[in-house]
Formats: sequence, C-alpha cells, structure tokens
Amino acid sequence: MSGTGRTVIALGLVGAMLVALAVVVLSGGGDDDPVATLPSTTSAATSTSLSTSTTVPPSTTTTTLDAAARLAEVEQILEDLEIRWYDAVFRKDEDALSDIVAVQPLYDAAIAAMGSVVFLAPPSEETVEVSVYTVLLDRPDCLVVHYQRDLRPVLGDESLRDLVQVLWPVESGSSMYRLARTWSSPTDLWQDDCDLMDRTDIPWNG
Repeated sequence: MSGTGRTVIALGLVGAMLVALAVVVLSGGGDDDPVATLPSTTSAATSTSLSTSTTVPPSTTTTTLDAAARLAEVEQILEDLEIRWYDAVFRKDEDALSDIVAVQPLYDAAIAAMGSVVFLAPPSEETVEVSVYTVLLDRPDCLVVHYQRDLRPVLGDESLRDLVQVLWPVESGSSMYRLARTWSSPTDLWQDDCDLMDRTDIPWNG
C-alpha cells in the first residue's frame, strides 16, 4: 500500500492488532453476555471523506437468512477467523495467513506476534469465545461487527476485549471472509474501511 493516507491506515491496522494481542488492563470489557442485534441501517459511524475513485456498492445485505440465523452465522464466521488467526500465530504458520487476513498490515502484525506472544494454551473452539453485540454493517462487499472476544484461557485474565472487526468477503457476496481491520469502538471510522480502502494491491486479493 502506498501514499500518506494508506500509510496512516496501515499503521493503524498494525497498532490495533498488536494492542489486541497485548495483555493489558482494559476498561469496559465486563463479564456480561452481549445481546446481539442486527443493524437498523447500513451505517453506524461517521467517517471522514477521502479522495478516491471507489464506487460504493448498494447497501444491501448478503443473505436471505432471518435475523437470528444471520447473527448466529456472523458469530460463527468471526469466531472461526479469530481462532485461525491466533492459531497461525501459535504455530508460527505464515502460509496460513493469506486465507485469514485481507491486508498486508494484519499479515505483518501476525508475523511480529509469532516472535513475541506467550500463549497459555493453544487457540481452539474451547479456548476462544466470540459473542456478537451487533452487526453494524452487512452488505455484499463488507461486514462490520461489534463483539466481545474472550481470550482469557489463551492469553490470560486481562484479554477480554470489546472490539469492532471489519471483514471483507473473498469476493463480493461470498460467505467466506477475511479480516481487514480491528477497531475499539462502534464510533470509530470503520466505514472508510468498507468504502475507501483499496483492495486491489494486496497480492492474494488478485
């Protein structure tokens, strides 16, 4: 990725994932089970306009499932990606990352984590838990989820986080996704990750 704007986005991505991996004291995590909801609109955050030639696709959902079924599907998709990302780091498997991440900074963050993160247990369905609060955006080219991620069995008691994850489908309308960017709050500028980020210069997105 090139350019000042793209450099800022890349640095933000790396910082977000490395912070997510660190075992730090966090506020607002809590132990209450989230109450999942679907979006009432296709957007829940205000973003800063950037110069781009990207055409924004129609804001439609990617599925005909009812609300409860879609929420369960999204939760499973996200949990699977979280497990696979941390498992690749745990096993130091660089080759697995191209099927998990959609952008170079998340790839680089995983490589850096392979040499620094101390695991208490292997990442698995038993040790990683994802609970969706709400789907902020659900359209054919982008999925944005506000959720709680519990990695306490894997990274320790202070690794319970509330996060926002941006996911890009392998191709528009596909049910297969990859991680694109992590934010800390629904009020962050995640909308730009769906509308403005260039998806053509990542080798494995070709």
